[in-house]
Amino acid sequence: MPRLTLEQWEEIRARYEGGASARELAREFGVHHSAISKRARREGWHDGTDVSKAVVAKAKAKVDGVITGVDPRKKALAMDAAADRVADVIKRHRADWDAHRQRFGHVPEDFEQGKLAKISAEMLRIRHQGERLSWGLEEANPAPQITITREW
Repeated sequence: MPRLTLEQWEEIRARYEGGASARELAREFGVHHSAISKRARREGWHDGTDVSKAVVAKAKAKVDGVITGVDPRKKALAMDAAADRVADVIKRHRADWDAHRQRFGHVPEDFEQGKLAKISAEMLRIRHQGERLSWGLEEANPAPQITITREW
């Protein structure tokens, strides 16, 4: 069986995520269908049954500047740049809270200053939460965490 190039694997992935089956792609590219299935599982390809997931993943990659292409160095550079942008968001959030702390310090004795501190903190929380959601740093509805403790 032939060894496929990165360009061929990109085409296979695109068509697989578009709804083509592993078997039909395997026949066309001259590889075993299990090779395609294994790679799809390993790399987290979407199977084409829900195209919206593939579209969201592709849009996120474009927004982040991630290149799923041939040159691993370009992909690594794009990922580093995206990580830098995310780190800048997190640093800015920390700076915002530091500025809030500088302005209000501890809980103010004056009622009006206390209200202002509370409103300001709530505005920051809402703004930061929205920004984290838009950057994909947080899920809109995170799955609940379940802990099972066994006592013997």
